[in-house]
Amino acid sequence: MREESHGYNIVRKVELLTQGEVRISPGTMYGSLSKMEKDGLIQFVREEDKRKIYCITDLGKEVLALEMKRIERLYRNMTEVR
Repeated sequence: MREESHGYNIVRKVELLTQGEVRISPGTMYGSLSKMEKDGLIQFVREEDKRKIYCITDLGKEVLALEMKRIERLYRNMTEVR
């Protein structure tokens, strides 16, 4: 998600995108958000209704672009091997 969001919203979005195949527990989500914030990939923006809202940083966008290229390359290699 590239727009501002909170953990619970991300959990719901992942479930929708994967048709329920991937379910992220609250502990996993908040641990991941904490690590990404420490790594400078996301930053805290504000709090709404006791929920922390985060946004992706420029570094986070760079890392995301690299990861997307890596996954696209893996997919391309898999389809060539078939």
